[in-house]
Amino acid sequence: MPETGAPDSEKGVVWTEDAQALLKKVPFFIRKNVEKEAEEYARQNSSGKVDAGVIARIKSLKTDRLEESGAPVESSQAESAPASPSLPSSSGSGNKRTSSPPETPGEEPQTTSRSASAKLGEGDSPGSSFSLSRDFSSFSLFRLDPAWRKLHPTEIGHGKREFHEIVKSYSNQIAVYSYCLVGLHGSGDLLLWRTGTSLEVLQEMTGKMLSTFFGRYLLTEKNYMGYLTQQNSRSLFTPSKSRFIHVKPVVMTREWHQLAPFIREVIEQESRDIASRYPGVRLTTMASYGLDESDYVMILESDSPELLVQFNDAFQGAQIYRYIDDSQRGITAISRSMSDILDLLGG
Repeated sequence: MPETGAPDSEKGVVWTEDAQALLKKVPFFIRKNVEKEAEEYARQNSSGKVDAGVIARIKSLKTDRLEESGAPVESSQAESAPASPSLPSSSGSGNKRTSSPPETPGEEPQTTSRSASAKLGEGDSPGSSFSLSRDFSSFSLFRLDPAWRKLHPTEIGHGKREFHEIVKSYSNQIAVYSYCLVGLHGSGDLLLWRTGTSLEVLQEMTGKMLSTFFGRYLLTEKNYMGYLTQQNSRSLFTPSKSRFIHVKPVVMTREWHQLAPFIREVIEQESRDIASRYPGVRLTTMASYGLDESDYVMILESDSPELLVQFNDAFQGAQIYRYIDDSQRGITAISRSMSDILDLLGG
């Protein structure tokens, strides 16, 4: 090969200038792997030459392997828009990049019956008949004003019932999962995970909740908005009935968006491998780019808080973490029914 910074190839494999230029754009910590795979491909196909086309074919082969495994692949338009990493759920179903459109534009995501990990209370959930197409998802973190606990018990009882009734009244339009942070996180007490097909309905529900007597004592501390692709919807809303949830907004650096798609794919594969080592943790991502400040939201569900810690520790050691803004912090909560949470909040 020419002595212009090109990699040392094995005998019989020649690199063209365009392939050398493309290889130089690969991050150094994965460059050897890309180089080795390109040369192996050239030898197997008896071409003896690595050019830009070989690099493209390697990407195509990776895409084919993803399709065979049942994981969605990025669309041809994705390269023109900022891309966020695609991470699969630990149950084996992958997720799309946030820059990609749903797998079947114009069609509603596949639906499943509801068996929520945190029911809204006795008689709250419609049971197995609950079947909605779900697109938009929202995590809302509320903090309760301590003045609530100083109210007369009659007022507290009325406030809890009124708030609970408002939440239940939207059960046919929005899927609601409730989590409690009392004693776990200083910035909030109640976490609601809501999903529906209309942002207007999500907004309307929030307004009515905050207009109740109990809602007047709620302060919205954080709100994460995202979009669920078809694959996400199918994976996400078959609840694992996990006791704990960890929610973290993820912001990718400018360097990530400037990487070539096939380079991002190599880095993402390491993250998939990490996720597969933790079958006790369900990982789901929802796309946020264009709807919220983050690129996507990472959602971890598990029955073991220790596994959540181990998973996050392993994930921070992955190459992809070099491209994540670490200023965003996650929150951990416990799955509980709405009635139980309202009782824990006092009164």
